[in-house]
Amino acid sequence: MIEANQFEPYRADNDYPAHALLPPVARFLVSAIWTAMVFWGSGFVYAFFPQRNLLPGVLFRLIACVLTAAGFAFFLRVLDYDSTPIPAALGLPSGITSSLQWVTGVILGAGLISADVLLVVSFGSIEFHIHHARYMMLRLATITLLLFFGALLEELSFRGYPFQKLTEAFGAVWAVIALSALFGAVHLWNPDAKGVLSWGFFNTLAVGVLFALARIRTGSLWFSFGLHFSWNLVQGAVFGLPVSGLREFSTYVTAIPHGSSALTGATYGPEASATCAIVLVLAFPLLWAITSSRFIQTRAHALPSA
Repeated sequence: MIEANQFEPYRADNDYPAHALLPPVARFLVSAIWTAMVFWGSGFVYAFFPQRNLLPGVLFRLIACVLTAAGFAFFLRVLDYDSTPIPAALGLPSGITSSLQWVTGVILGAGLISADVLLVVSFGSIEFHIHHARYMMLRLATITLLLFFGALLEELSFRGYPFQKLTEAFGAVWAVIALSALFGAVHLWNPDAKGVLSWGFFNTLAVGVLFALARIRTGSLWFSFGLHFSWNLVQGAVFGLPVSGLREFSTYVTAIPHGSSALTGATYGPEASATCAIVLVLAFPLLWAITSSRFIQTRAHALPSA
């Protein structure tokens, strides 16, 4: 059973400053407004490049990552009076444990999406097309960077500072539910999303809960970051399938699923399938077992009772 204080920010001390300028809920709202402004403002890069060019996508995510982290660092110092080193306070401490977390998350993410694809093939079929073209390695490198910074941006936004402040304000369970629901909702804007009464929405919400659990169990964002990154990379660049409705991530392989859309996800990708729900049901106990290892738990900034 998870105790509520496991969801609290990872601080070196056990007491929050009594002289904080704003209560936790207000600090959450400030961070949420900042995040929305960053997403909106960073989109200016698309105006300088032709459509279907991957470079603005990389720049958008890179710029948004820098601005998001900078804003959260400012809030930690000015609003929280938190003297913890900024990387650790943001949930990204350095060290061998962090490396182990990231690598383990990458392996788990690749395994889970591969299992999903295997189930899709079992209940239907996937038509794979192999491409050999010039500059394919450059395209693969660009897509890898895009998905790398995209995963980092979403983890900072949904499992970083706002997650900490919402936990302080309303408790662990409500923080996980609220931000996971929001994580699912923002993906409703993606191509071929079928609305809130769809496998895509419920599976994305469940993935958000899975990432939040990884954040809590390991004590940092590294595990969920690696899990998030490899889930998208393997799905799009390796198997050539749509990633939450987006098809531009395929490289050497392009895949077209055949069969019931409820089992294959159709044009939205495996995340909109019942097979993905099966994988996610199995993923939770697997994640729990993996993160039980003390070798991938960051506790330097955890509360003693956690």
